[in-house]
Amino acid sequence: MGCAITLLGVIIPRVLIVAWWLNDPARWGSVFDFWVLPLFGFFFFPWTTIWFVAFQPTGFDLFSIILLVFAFMADLGTWGVGFFANREQATSFYRDR
Repeated sequence: MGCAITLLGVIIPRVLIVAWWLNDPARWGSVFDFWVLPLFGFFFFPWTTIWFVAFQPTGFDLFSIILLVFAFMADLGTWGVGFFANREQATSFYRDR
């Protein structure tokens, strides 16, 4: 069950980015001047990229900054969960020998 939730957490934001970009490329073009940053965001920080595109044209207030920080923490959590889960498996593997 944990793998399915992780898989959805990895796939859903990327599908959302592609769908939003296909439906509103002008917004993405106004937010990003060059294609490298959205591509980097697509692969490494998708939730942060989504919230940045959502709030950047209207400006950032306290609420949008808080949501952006939570999105960044969710992206870091996606990377960090795999590290901590594998760390426990690796230590038990070496202890059993």
